[in-house]
Amino acid sequence: MKIKTKISEMLKIDLPIIAAPMFLVSYPELVVAVSEAGGIGCFPSLNYRTPEQLREGILEIRSKTKKPIGVNLILHKEHNPNWAKQFEVVMDLKVELIITSLGTPRTIAKEIKANGSSLFCDVTTLKHANIVAKSGADALIAVSQGAGGHAGAITPFALIPYLKKETGLPVIAAGAISNGSQMAAALSLGADAVYIGTRFIATPESRAQNEYKQMLIDSSPDEIIYTEKISGIPANWLAKSVERSPDILEDSPKKIAASHAGGEQAIEQEYKRWRDIWSAGQGVAQIDDVKPAGEIVKEIANQYLETINSLPR
Repeated sequence: MKIKTKISEMLKIDLPIIAAPMFLVSYPELVVAVSEAGGIGCFPSLNYRTPEQLREGILEIRSKTKKPIGVNLILHKEHNPNWAKQFEVVMDLKVELIITSLGTPRTIAKEIKANGSSLFCDVTTLKHANIVAKSGADALIAVSQGAGGHAGAITPFALIPYLKKETGLPVIAAGAISNGSQMAAALSLGADAVYIGTRFIATPESRAQNEYKQMLIDSSPDEIIYTEKISGIPANWLAKSVERSPDILEDSPKKIAASHAGGEQAIEQEYKRWRDIWSAGQGVAQIDDVKPAGEIVKEIANQYLETINSLPR
């Protein structure tokens, strides 16, 4: 099956389905499963402590699939002091898709293009979208209200067509997308692909703890907490995991920012917070089971086609 959009053509993939890179969740098993199923699997560089380990991780993926893959780079030195060395690794190994967040890719965009890779950028507002567009982004990931991790505060019904109209760039929809009906809604708003995270946590290939996966199944959308008091940046979290560490919400953003100023200590801080407190989006509403990632990709594509064929005419 193939669904043709600007993004699927740009990345040379069959389906415009991107598995969002998730900290301590997305590793070779999940990346390979999604890419082999026709989408594109992605992972964050911070899942590896050193550039050498990052290289080993990419080589492991390359040994299991020849399909395109993506790597997320956080360009904020306080959150990711090794990003420049990580960038050298992904360029050397010619990773097809580079996704940047928490910073502008202005200094690296030309090198990414010259390397034959695509550059996508996470954005939550038009202001940031315009900055990365001028920096050379090939597409925007519209991280809207309800997304897992560092989510925006604008509904996708407004954000997706707004970014598309104002920037003219292809837009990828991110936020509470767990099935094909939601994919159909996103593409009808003008999105050129979907960016799915939470649904892929509840898979055998994800390295999330089994308790984490079960909590996704057991949680409802109103059990998602949106706060900046866990990572210092507004994000969505499973309330049931936050409740196990109630003191975490007493930390102020300034205190968190101060703890990040320690370079390598920043990474350790991120590991601890994301290991013990679990992120998820409002798409938990449509998660009822743990299912192989490849099956999820194919199921979403089939549901998408069923949905557009069943709409009133």
